[in-house]
Amino acid sequence: MYRTSFMSRVMPLILVGTVIFFAYDMRKNHQVLAKRIDQLAWNSSTTNSSFSPAVLESIDIMQEPQMLAAATSLDPWRSIQEKVKDTVVQVFSQIAEVDLIQPYKTPHQYSAYGTAFFINGDGELLTNAHVVNQAKAVWIQIPSLGKRTIDVEVVSVSPERDVALLRVKPDELAYIKKALGKVPFLELGDSDTIHRSDEVMALGYPLGQQSLKSTRGIISGREQNLLQIDVPLNPGNSGGPLIDATGKVVAINSASIIEAQNVNYSIQINDVKNILPDMYTTKLLRKPFLGILYNKANEALTEYLGNPQPGGCYVAEVVDGSILAQAGIQRQDMIYAINNNRLDVHGDMKVSWSEDRISLIDYVNRLSLGQEINFVVYRKGERKEITAHFNQMKLPGIHRIFPGYESIDYMVFAGMVIMPLTLNHIQQLGSIAPGLGRYADIKNQAEPKLVITHIFPNSQMYRSRMIPIGSTIHEINGMKVNTLDDLRQAIAKGAHEKFVTVRVSDNIMSSSEHIMAAIPLDKVLAEEHMLASDYRYPIPGVVKDLLVARSLESHIRMPESNIPAVAA
Repeated sequence: MYRTSFMSRVMPLILVGTVIFFAYDMRKNHQVLAKRIDQLAWNSSTTNSSFSPAVLESIDIMQEPQMLAAATSLDPWRSIQEKVKDTVVQVFSQIAEVDLIQPYKTPHQYSAYGTAFFINGDGELLTNAHVVNQAKAVWIQIPSLGKRTIDVEVVSVSPERDVALLRVKPDELAYIKKALGKVPFLELGDSDTIHRSDEVMALGYPLGQQSLKSTRGIISGREQNLLQIDVPLNPGNSGGPLIDATGKVVAINSASIIEAQNVNYSIQINDVKNILPDMYTTKLLRKPFLGILYNKANEALTEYLGNPQPGGCYVAEVVDGSILAQAGIQRQDMIYAINNNRLDVHGDMKVSWSEDRISLIDYVNRLSLGQEINFVVYRKGERKEITAHFNQMKLPGIHRIFPGYESIDYMVFAGMVIMPLTLNHIQQLGSIAPGLGRYADIKNQAEPKLVITHIFPNSQMYRSRMIPIGSTIHEINGMKVNTLDDLRQAIAKGAHEKFVTVRVSDNIMSSSEHIMAAIPLDKVLAEEHMLASDYRYPIPGVVKDLLVARSLESHIRMPESNIPAVAA
């Protein structure tokens, strides 16, 4: 994300724009695999402009109908430019980014810039989720209104799809209607009618420049439910519309690959239209997961299973409690069709809206919440028709979290910052604790785990050198712990013990799940107020109870009013 600190905003000229997210895996033949906020890289180089044009003669073609008609006949995009006037706006997000390793710290603050566009006369806009990720305040600028800022609110985000719905605040909406007469907006088109080589135009505010820019190119094709385009995109174009020759939106510009040439990606607008009704009712819209892992099959496997040739999509694993598990899909089933779309042994299918075959994953991306899904399945030669519903299910114990839209839970005890393990932690701590990678496997995500994200350098636990950062906790004081509630109970249980004992998994060498540490409880409690004062974290209520129980409160010099506390 093109972003700036508070101090840098006072500079005379800053070219800042929202991050264009890049997902790039060299091991997969340079294919885009994912577009996740936490998997991406950005180029934050500063661009300096020294354009000094010679004397140019200005002609207002809007005052010359004949010239305008001639220009339009030569370039039909000229008329489109006038149609989109004031529909595409610049977005300014004031971000407070939570530190998921030390979540008690003051969030990192910076400004992010991107693009959005109006979708109706009620002041509602679409943009990318990453443009407003963890935003505390968001406003926009409309070209005809100059640099007058317009406050907007985030109605909903779908981070996994990288889509956000914004709405102009009521008093600001009245101002826009008074100033412009109405709210201009773009019509959402039909991305299913887009084909390779179709010409399209991207609109946005690249590099944070505060005047609207347009770039043109063609549709290169489809790639993993995205449109691949050769239209030049830069940081700041994120969230802007990709329009066709009729001026309708066919996609939302989202990502680029910086190592490639003209390989950019946009989110198909039909995928957005499918989830838009749910975005009006759900602040954080997660994408449901069918709950199966499938792999390639062949004629021999099909024959071995007793199923009709040429076979179907082979189900290797079914996740307990998932949509398809509850519907009755089983391991070693072969899925032959989904909603009358025939699946092959690769898990691909032919659909009317794509020139190429698409994967089962791509198809699922187009499903709406609550939609009925009909499967034709063969199980050891027996045909079965199974119906499921595309609903939100209970999240697995280990999943991705989205700070700013859901609470961040943690606890500090014995110098350790302890948190429920998330997929976010697996990525951030993976370089120092590679053993955490096993929890990236969905089969290992059902049960929650606790992870040590940080250990204070001057704590007893740090000095012991027995337990490293990134360890997953199995037991505290001899009691099995999987959640923070378990942890509180285990701490309370050890109130009258001499030692705090901790058993963890070694996630560095993955050599043992029985790494042990023991620290004198008196020393742990004696340093608690000092650590809380130095690092400004809240002392948990259960720890304060221990301090009272061990009669140490009288030995603490730090004023009670300066110590934040949380309920046990």
